[in-house]
Amino acid sequence: VGLSPDIMNRYPHEFSGGQRQRICIARALAVSPELIVADEPLSALDVSIQAQILNLLHDLKEKTKISFLFISHDLRVVKYFSDAVGVMYLGKIVEYAKTDELFEKPLHPYTEVLLASVPEIRVGEEGVPRKAVLKGDVPSPINIPAGCPFHPRCPKRFEPCDKVIPSLSEQSGRLVSCHLWNPY
Repeated sequence: VGLSPDIMNRYPHEFSGGQRQRICIARALAVSPELIVADEPLSALDVSIQAQILNLLHDLKEKTKISFLFISHDLRVVKYFSDAVGVMYLGKIVEYAKTDELFEKPLHPYTEVLLASVPEIRVGEEGVPRKAVLKGDVPSPINIPAGCPFHPRCPKRFEPCDKVIPSLSEQSGRLVSCHLWNPY
């Protein structure tokens, strides 16, 4: 994982954030797993270290048969690292698709807004960068509203949304939980 053997006699507080992350990866690999759950593996690391860790994980993914459940709020990293993406809202999957399909044409309104919220650098281009603004507050996960949990903030809501919870069903080879795609 890119650590030299001379670190063996060091104390935990003597390691940098990147070294600690590499140690976590080494510990996970020690048991020859089939699946690694990587929950925000790049958080609290500076950009250059993030790139090193991401490249290490990407190399492991490509060279081994290990699957990764990669959890992240950084959608650019998700797009780079993942083969398929599950988007969650209030603890429920609202859309699941191959990465390229999801980023090119999201089906769920929350996924659309989420992807539109990713900042873009536009050098030499005219026009206004896309913005994503949702009205209202995120509902409490303890007191989820009736119907679709996203309906109070959804720009595309219509009558069944506030009464009926949409099922997660297949639509064009992907899964989506929305009345726009799943008539009730």
